[in-house]
Amino acid sequence: MTLSFVQPSVATIDHGLWDALLHRHVDQNGRVAYRDWKARDLVPFEAYLKMLAEAKIEGMSEAEAKAFWINAYNAVIIQGVFNNYTAEGIISRKRLFSWYSLVVAGKKRTPDEIEHQILRPQFRDPRIHFTIVCASTSCPKLRSEAYVAECLEQQLDDAARGFINDPQRNRFEVGSVAVSPIFQWFAQDFTDQAGTVPKFLLRYIAEEKKAILESFTGELQYLEYNWKLNAQDGQRVS
Repeated sequence: MTLSFVQPSVATIDHGLWDALLHRHVDQNGRVAYRDWKARDLVPFEAYLKMLAEAKIEGMSEAEAKAFWINAYNAVIIQGVFNNYTAEGIISRKRLFSWYSLVVAGKKRTPDEIEHQILRPQFRDPRIHFTIVCASTSCPKLRSEAYVAECLEQQLDDAARGFINDPQRNRFEVGSVAVSPIFQWFAQDFTDQAGTVPKFLLRYIAEEKKAILESFTGELQYLEYNWKLNAQDGQRVS
């Protein structure tokens, strides 16, 4: 699929509904109140999904398109959870990522299609990996606001910085560096931009950890990925 990017945009999408829902149902740790969201705010969410389904991507600027597809990925995953899909098992992940689909921009699309056929190849921006959230504990934290073109660069940098410096997801100790499997699964995306994964990490790592990574000469270790649903306590969809 080839996206058309032109300026100025004639296809701006208003992500205000999505922004309001995220503010209301996602906490500071990126955990989601799925049960309350589905019980109290299904109507506005379905209105946003309808907007995504009918959206015209032709004429979007690159920033608008990137924000659109990031938001769309996360919205499809949320709806999947509402429909009792999770990533808590090998077959469950296949069902959610590869088989479950919603109409986005006029065509049925799975999360895998959005990620691997649009976001990664079209934009070639590895920071995207810190914005798309597969409803699991070890995923990046779901941001409690929509991604929007006007401040997308800052949002992407914030997402990268927050994920890389999160000790639950990456650990930097003298003589030992253990990082998220995301850096193993998508190593090529990071090396294509920075040369190596450690060089990419250095762009966003906190100053006090930089010397540890700069002096590290061993092999990266990868932490175990926790696929447990990223729900707030008592907020699983029954």
